[in-house]
Amino acid sequence: MKILWLIFCLLPFYFPAFPQNKTADLVIINAKIRTMDKENPQAEAAAVTGNKISAVGTNRKIRALIGAKTKTIDAGGKLVLPGFNDSHVHFMGIGNQFFSIDLREAKTPQEIVERIKYYVKFLPKGSWILGGGWNHENWMPNELPTKKLIDAATPDHPVFIYHSNARMVLTNSLALKMAGVNKNTKDVEGGLIVRDEQGEPTGILKDKAINLVKASAPKNAIKDKLAAAETASNYAASLGVTSVQDMQSDNNTDIFRELARQGRLKTRIYDCLSLSEWQKLAQAGVKRANGTAMLRNGCLKHFSEGDSDSTPNLLKDILAADKADLQVMIHAIGNEANNEVLTIFERATKENGAKDRRFRIEHAHNVRQEDLRRFSNSKIIASMQPYLFFGGVWNNSEPYRTLLDSGAALAFGSDASITDFNPLYGIYAAVNHRTSGGKSDISDQTISVGEAVRAYTVGSAFAEFQEDVKGTISVGKLADLVVLSDDIFTINPAEIKKTKVLTTIVDGKIVYEDK
Repeated sequence: MKILWLIFCLLPFYFPAFPQNKTADLVIINAKIRTMDKENPQAEAAAVTGNKISAVGTNRKIRALIGAKTKTIDAGGKLVLPGFNDSHVHFMGIGNQFFSIDLREAKTPQEIVERIKYYVKFLPKGSWILGGGWNHENWMPNELPTKKLIDAATPDHPVFIYHSNARMVLTNSLALKMAGVNKNTKDVEGGLIVRDEQGEPTGILKDKAINLVKASAPKNAIKDKLAAAETASNYAASLGVTSVQDMQSDNNTDIFRELARQGRLKTRIYDCLSLSEWQKLAQAGVKRANGTAMLRNGCLKHFSEGDSDSTPNLLKDILAADKADLQVMIHAIGNEANNEVLTIFERATKENGAKDRRFRIEHAHNVRQEDLRRFSNSKIIASMQPYLFFGGVWNNSEPYRTLLDSGAALAFGSDASITDFNPLYGIYAAVNHRTSGGKSDISDQTISVGEAVRAYTVGSAFAEFQEDVKGTISVGKLADLVVLSDDIFTINPAEIKKTKVLTTIVDGKIVYEDK
């Protein structure tokens, strides 16, 4: 009897959590999967049940899980990776960039259309397309554009875009309709509604006639935080970014929570506040990595300029936040700033005692050579942004190789919207040790593609206490995956920037497809 009882107790350890005879909700087959899981680094296929990965293995194994209702993605030999996790963004700033379109470089009417189409991909329905800078004198024939040029691309978005001289605007039919401007609308004094042969407005309004539609357009689209967050989330999905760690420090938690409640949030967010908010979070009982799979907080950010006069106050706040089990991350650029933060973190660790706190230095640019080993020795995470690099005189600003070889934890991000959000640009920069300027003096600090991808997946997950639930394509982890157009592990490293995202999956659902 005891033997039977022992066998019964041990059964769960011998059988996987997901029944093998159950069909999957989604499968990816015929793929080159780099799982980032050291126990099972490569596979041909993977299955998703609910919002988690339920199987990883051969095509034959995964095909057996396909049922009548299973969504099947045939990757056609394309590379599949865990979704990218950007460890340092300003999320609302990313969305706000799309509220003002720049058309100054448009050399043809079609370029205007293509640029608008690109914006429409990310903006929520109903959002206005504002901005401008177009100039019909730059193309041949140099005729004024009309609403017909842009109507097909903007059925759900009112358009109000200025000419470069700011004395006329191009609008679409939806914007005219919302403003009540039609064939029967009279011209205003000092302005002109350009019309076709039938007397219908063409979409061009000049001088004071601009006000007819301007009155309906938002005065400050940036104030629409819900739209900004959704736009940023849509854009993230197009880049294969499935998680971000937001350094905005503006307390947008309620905005993100509402977007998630409506089912419109496509990006997992670790929402970090200012260090000055530590007491508020502590009193509310918030701990590090507190929240749901889509939205968490409990992280605090501050800046260091290497000013010794500010050290006592900074140490005091960090000690208090750390005692409250909140995660602290400090922005540091330059020798003195990094030395100060390393010293403060070491003192806080000594005074508060050993625990899994995961202090982080954001940027970690231009660290003294003798200070680099302190990251590993003190278990301090280097949260770095490869595409944000100052080059030239900043000789030791990006010591990826030295940090990794010393055993330091490395997490990669972008610092978007300050620089480009695309993680493939960051991987390119780390592998080639190139910047947006294309030059570098530190070739010995380059790292491999695998190491760079790991820093953008596993490393970033570790940096937010989430390595047990995401960051690798492993059974039981969240189903966040990305399919790429090229195998960045085998192509010429100089070509990595040209790689495109074909499909992005978040929480087991396809949130982006390149069509």
